[in-house]
Amino acid sequence: MKVFVGCSSRNEIANDYLELAEKVGLYLKDHSLVIGGTFCGMMEKVALANSQKVQQIILKDYITEEMNFENSPILCDSTFLRMNEIWKHADVFLFLPGGVGTLAEILMFLEENRMQKKKKKIILYNYHNYYNKVLLFFENVKEKKFGNSEIWDTVFIVNSMKELQEQI
Repeated sequence: MKVFVGCSSRNEIANDYLELAEKVGLYLKDHSLVIGGTFCGMMEKVALANSQKVQQIILKDYITEEMNFENSPILCDSTFLRMNEIWKHADVFLFLPGGVGTLAEILMFLEENRMQKKKKKIILYNYHNYYNKVLLFFENVKEKKFGNSEIWDTVFIVNSMKELQEQI
């Protein structure tokens, strides 16, 4: 199975988030990973802990001379094209804590699930209640009927490694 992992690529975050990413990468060692950014922060920890093939799908502007890639990355001209490539390459979408880019990916793949006949599982790892406010927003959308109810059938919230293991 190809698992997209969306998460922070910042190095300045608290160490427990980096440790979570490493644990998740180790757990996913029997799966191929798809990542949408560079080898920094949590993204680097997930990728390095995973012994299987890691497919990077990144913007051309992110490439620097210092980057060494084991596998050739898929290079995209825009975030829209990058999201499309990620959708095509991943079977499941797992989101660890992240910033605006991670939130954009969650919403984009949620919308893509709404539009496609073949649905893909979206998992939010709500580590330390990180996604609670996003989940409140989703509840508000559901309550006020601003979205199709069946779209939420593809979203799974996990709060621990044990719960993650039950989903993947």
